[in-house]
Amino acid sequence: MTGLLQSAAARVYGGNGWSAAELDDGSGFTLNIAGSDGQWSALAITNDDTATFAFYSLAPVDAPPGDIDRMAEYLHRANHGLLSATFEMDYDTGEVRLRTGIELATLPLGLFADDALDAIVLDLSAANVGIFDRYLSGLVAVAVGTVPAADIIRDIEAQPSP
Repeated sequence: MTGLLQSAAARVYGGNGWSAAELDDGSGFTLNIAGSDGQWSALAITNDDTATFAFYSLAPVDAPPGDIDRMAEYLHRANHGLLSATFEMDYDTGEVRLRTGIELATLPLGLFADDALDAIVLDLSAANVGIFDRYLSGLVAVAVGTVPAADIIRDIEAQPSP
């Protein structure tokens, strides 16, 4: 049976033209995102049992083994000041992703009208995509180059937010 969060995500992605495919187990969606500086995959996870929703943008490049520390510095600098999202990196694989999410554990999902849940899913998904798109060129620059992370972040953050 599809839960309220899964149904909300289906409405949001289906009704707004997102390129999304439901996971076979009904726990979320995979998405293909096209931003201003490139394309990437995303994963939306819904869990009605724990009343949680998480959206992950998955970087199209991993941190090279020799540059894990540079990527970590870049991600820490990017995270500073972010309100609704957090960059994460797996130190073993170099996988980089951006997470937005919400836990509604103390609020029964039945209290929310469909449009309120839809707004939560849409806002968290759109915020994630916008933030990831802003920092994607820097992720790639760190992964393939030698420019200091601080300089890359300074350049990105000097540009007005979309």
